Amino acid sequence: MKLLFLTPPMGNWAPWGDRHLASNPLHAQLAAFIREKKSAEVEVLDCRALGLNDDQMMDEVKRRKPDVVFFGGLIAAAGGAAQLNRFHGAMKRIKEEAPKTITVAGGLMYTAIPEKIMSENPQLDYTLVSVFGDCEHTMHELLEELKQPSPKLGDIKGLCYRNGEVKLNPRRNNLIMNLDELPMPAYDLFPMDKYYGYSVLPNYNEAVTSRGCEGACHFCYEWWLVDPRNPRDFSSHRTRGGKKVAEEMELLNKKYGIKALTFMDDDFNSDRQKMVDLVEELEKKKLDVSWFCLGRAQNFIRDADLLPRLRKVGMYQVLIGIDGGTDEEIAEAHKGPMKVGVKELKDIIGYLRQNDISTVATYLNGFWEDDEAKIRQRARAVDEIDPDIVMIQLLNPIPGSPIWKRATKDGLIEIEDLSLYDLEHCVMPTKHLTRQKLGELTGWAFQSFYGKPGRIERILNGYSSPFVRQKFLSFKENAAKYEKGAAEDAVAI
Repeated sequence: MKLLFLTPPMGNWAPWGDRHLASNPLHAQLAAFIREKKSAEVEVLDCRALGLNDDQMMDEVKRRKPDVVFFGGLIAAAGGAAQLNRFHGAMKRIKEEAPKTITVAGGLMYTAIPEKIMSENPQLDYTLVSVFGDCEHTMHELLEELKQPSPKLGDIKGLCYRNGEVKLNPRRNNLIMNLDELPMPAYDLFPMDKYYGYSVLPNYNEAVTSRGCEGACHFCYEWWLVDPRNPRDFSSHRTRGGKKVAEEMELLNKKYGIKALTFMDDDFNSDRQKMVDLVEELEKKKLDVSWFCLGRAQNFIRDADLLPRLRKVGMYQVLIGIDGGTDEEIAEAHKGPMKVGVKELKDIIGYLRQNDISTVATYLNGFWEDDEAKIRQRARAVDEIDPDIVMIQLLNPIPGSPIWKRATKDGLIEIEDLSLYDLEHCVMPTKHLTRQKLGELTGWAFQSFYGKPGRIERILNGYSSPFVRQKFLSFKENAAKYEKGAAEDAVAI
């Protein structure tokens, strides 16, 4: 049996520019597991990286003749739910021209609303309902059953399939707790020389080293990776150890020449021992790789003693979520037991800056109670906290999330088109603001932040890593496109 992991032709999330490409972590991790189990011969076709259009994609699919084609992703910044329309379009084309090919999907959104997606997309044969990418065992069992004359699909936990009608099997009860037992991602299957970061960084790639998040914020986009039948799975955080992460970095750097790496975990620094082991291993390996990670402020505060050492082993920039304009609003996000308000955020960002580590801050506009005063207060708080770069996203009520349940119940969602669920488009108004006004205020907040004297100069010349400057210039170049998406319904992905 031949299994093809396919990324069809599609665009980019607007802030990253037109040339932001990296290997798909879900594909890399799942392909490695299936290959190790010998369930199928595995191949990867990344049409974005190879610059293939739809016709060229089909030429490759016909040439390779896969029995099964897999679609799906883990990373919101790859385009969020907007990717699904591209996946479904490619599936439809494959079914029209190679109708015996089996289509399977997993990852974000497929886990949250599998029955709805399959009901609306008859070209999709199977969906893997797996928390934060725990697709391995469900995919392995599906492939083994498909080899049988009469597959017993009803026995596969975590599978959504068709039997006259769409059927959803019971969820898998056991998460994969020890990620160190999984094989190294199958980077050898990808066109690693084609990947490029933020439209300016060659020798680039992305990695995901953990699953789940300790936060489980009610507004988080990661709810689209959670089976709503057991929402507590969200906070079951699991991570690879620091030594394993260092081994993956060594592989990427020495075998594939990666010199700029982004860890896309939402909670990369959750585990203190992971960070201790990571810095110790990297001090031994002396790799030529600079890296950027997403982490929680309270954990950077906890690991303040490690930050100077982490900078020396390549950590040049971090992303922190702010989640509010007042201490009370930040506390409502339920980020954890440590009190982290405006003062604490300002202090840790200042300490990171002292250690030559640049900061990116993200926050959301578009909560139901948001009015112009709240949005302006949020902007003032971020100005006081003073990160180097700010990314303002617009609330998309993710299926399965607490905020989506309320929005659906109250009929607040105005946009159902998944191509606009990319965190840069308004899909619902607030109690006080239209979608257009919300987008316009978000554009104002961007301009207000970067208009402060000295801020851009600090970004361009305040850090030793050239990546800080290069990434910002790319983001600045794409800011107009980002603002346009915030105020209008222009599809980017």
